[in-house]
Amino acid sequence: MWSRKRFDIDYSDLIYGLGAALTVENSRRHELQNELEDWWISDSTGEAVACLSVRSGWDLLLQGLQLPPGSEVAMSALTIPDMVSIVRHHGLVPVPIDLDPRTMAPDSASVDRAIGPRTRVIIIAHLFGGRVDLAPILAARDRVGAILVEDCAQAFTPGFRGHPEADVSCFSFGNIKFATALGGALLRLRDPQLADSLRQIQSTYPVQDSGNYASRLLKYLGLKTLSSRPGFTALIWGCRRLGMDYDRLLNQSVKGFPKDELIWRLRHQPCAPLLALLRHRLQGYSEKRLSEQTHRGQRLIQLLQEYCPEIQVPGVAASPHLHWVVPILAEDPSEAIATLANAGFDATQGHSMTVVDSPATHPEGEPRNTRELFQHLLYLPCYPAMDETALVSLAQALRPISSPSVSQFSRMSSP
Repeated sequence: MWSRKRFDIDYSDLIYGLGAALTVENSRRHELQNELEDWWISDSTGEAVACLSVRSGWDLLLQGLQLPPGSEVAMSALTIPDMVSIVRHHGLVPVPIDLDPRTMAPDSASVDRAIGPRTRVIIIAHLFGGRVDLAPILAARDRVGAILVEDCAQAFTPGFRGHPEADVSCFSFGNIKFATALGGALLRLRDPQLADSLRQIQSTYPVQDSGNYASRLLKYLGLKTLSSRPGFTALIWGCRRLGMDYDRLLNQSVKGFPKDELIWRLRHQPCAPLLALLRHRLQGYSEKRLSEQTHRGQRLIQLLQEYCPEIQVPGVAASPHLHWVVPILAEDPSEAIATLANAGFDATQGHSMTVVDSPATHPEGEPRNTRELFQHLLYLPCYPAMDETALVSLAQALRPISSPSVSQFSRMSSP
């Protein structure tokens, strides 16, 4: 069985992190953080702030901005639930921006509806490894005097620090991201005063426990082994023998913070071992891994067009595109998952994202395309370890799978 995803971290990196957890004292935390932040912006403008996670950075940013209660935050309609929860925690109103399924970029009509005089922040996510053209969003930002935040968690490349005109660019190095350090994030801010404000707020937080971080590294040593083809096959067999839902088990093993503890857990400074591993990973990261992932994604999409051309691939028209994941739309995702499992491929709907609800103040802003897309979304396994034979077999296994009609999406057929 091919697992749904492989962690982008080597055993040597995990061992390096464990060594750091044993030898790097938190007294070196400020030194490591300063070195990492200076390195991150050495070839770009602005200031960098290292955080525990992008969600921690998002919470920090909203604290630093001190927006009036009831201010609106226009958001890509597809995001992780915690990002929406943090907006509401600060007394702000999330307003969804519907997405064009072909590019996963904001729909122009939805931008006009969602961004208005009460908008103070606009946050746009680059989804599935594609990158959004921010020019129309920058124009909308300037029109209303908001700040623009780009969520680059799924669009990392070694030389990319975000759009130079974005006010804040956020990069995540969490469990399933490229160049993962099993945590950590870097924010690039154009405004040095705002960056200083975020650092000052973060300095009041307790430091992440190094022992807990070491336990995470040990857990992922095991999970990395289980994500190999023999290891994952054994896991599936064991779960079935014990009557366990392996999909639920896997989702729980990589999930984030519990909802009732979200804000408290976010408000921690990254520990020294995390900063050391993150610097190690980023400074030694090769583009070869990303080029291999991009090639596999492009090849799988070519094969889908050959064997099952009716299958819709959200974001296929985005450029550039790294294919961090390869999603498709299935009329019946549960049936598709079972069909692929029988062929030896572990596909998943995933439970890490949500559709932002339109507030009562924006009844015309229901993100219809995004909500319809989300109901049919399915993620395929696709990574460098999968050779041509595996990709061909995957595409062939999808032949009996139906996609929803393109007429269900207002812009899916747009060029």
